[in-house]
Amino acid sequence: MVALLVCAGPARADEPVASSQELGAALGVEAGGRTSPGGFHLLADYLYQLSDQDWFDSGLSITIGGGAAGCFRDRDDDFRCDEGIARGFAAEGFAGVRRFFPGQGVFAPYARAALGARLVSFRGDDVTGFALPVQLGGGIRARVASGIAVIGGSELRIGVGWFDREVGTEPQIGFAVHAGVEFAL
Repeated sequence: MVALLVCAGPARADEPVASSQELGAALGVEAGGRTSPGGFHLLADYLYQLSDQDWFDSGLSITIGGGAAGCFRDRDDDFRCDEGIARGFAAEGFAGVRRFFPGQGVFAPYARAALGARLVSFRGDDVTGFALPVQLGGGIRARVASGIAVIGGSELRIGVGWFDREVGTEPQIGFAVHAGVEFAL
């Protein structure tokens, strides 16, 4: 990403939007715990401009963590899971809105909110489930060339998940940090 910033050169702050549609990709980390997966976080998204500040934000993400076992039976013989901060696997589709705020020069801060549908798996314990998280986040975007921007951001996932193997309904709480690039179509 540093090479992209150096090679692209500065972009003009008054440069018009190159397109009303964009594709993006990002890489980062997600911290989970209990039955919320964590690990490397890969993201691909599609943006469609709704107004000067608001964009429809949808896409797919994958979280890949370790596979060691973390479930056990407690003193009451209840089946519990505490998978740790970077374990499990998740594949998620999401849709929401991203709002850009006035920035300075080529930089524009943004906030986003989205609803996701997530398949979750902890292969070390043979536990799988389905979760519905709300994503709340924000970041900053810098236009580095005509039709190319780099981003950095974070998001909080809060929701509920339903799991097999006596786990049942469990909260989903995760935090992700990522950096990436977005291209105008």
